[in-house]
This record gives sequence, C-alpha cells and structure tokens, in this order.
Amino acid sequence: MLTMIFGLNIFINSGILDFIFRFLNITIIPKEIFPMILLRPISGNATLVILNNLYKLYTPDSYISFLGSIIQGSTDTTFYVITLYFGSIGIKKIRYSFKAGLFADLVGIISAIVISKIMF
Repeated sequence: MLTMIFGLNIFINSGILDFIFRFLNITIIPKEIFPMILLRPISGNATLVILNNLYKLYTPDSYISFLGSIIQGSTDTTFYVITLYFGSIGIKKIRYSFKAGLFADLVGIISAIVISKIMF
C-alpha cells in the first residue's frame, strides 16, 4: 500500500496529472479527487487517508470534500473483495465478477459526480 501511495504521489507531483487534465480538457472532475478515484478499487484505507487530507485542506463543507465523501460511500474495494472473499472459499474463475465490480465502481463514481453537481 505504501508503494501505491508513493507511486501516486510521484504521478501527481511530476505534473503529468496537470498535463492530462489540460490536454483532455477535463473540467467535471476536480484533479484533487483523481487520486481517490484511482485508488478506491484497490485500497479503502488509502482513500480514507486521501479523504482526510481533503477535509484538512478544503474543509468538510467544500465541494471537493462532499464529492470525495460520496465516492467513498458509493464505491467498494473491488480487488480486496475478490482477493479475500473469493480466495477464502476457493473460487478460481473471477473474470465476470471482476468486470462487474469495476463496472459498479465506475457507475458509483459517475453517480457521485452527477449527484454532487446537483446537490452542491
């Protein structure tokens, strides 16, 4: 987990994220939320740390914190669930469950963006 957070910090601080957002002209998703979107299917604890930092930087009443809270509540740690629960009972064929889990995360993220735009 520490390696993922370290790699993500390098990705953010190198300026590549700013370049991608300028190149693709992404204005719907705040760039402060993007690390949370990337890490949420992998690690719940890492996204809690990111959300805590968003609370400290932008206050809990800000739009970014509101969006982060909705993402935290509406998505799941897909890799963790598949690895732990399916591995404990011996399920080997996880292809469709993996796709369904990531699709559910994508729907949760899109829904969080739409709901936060409407509500905030």
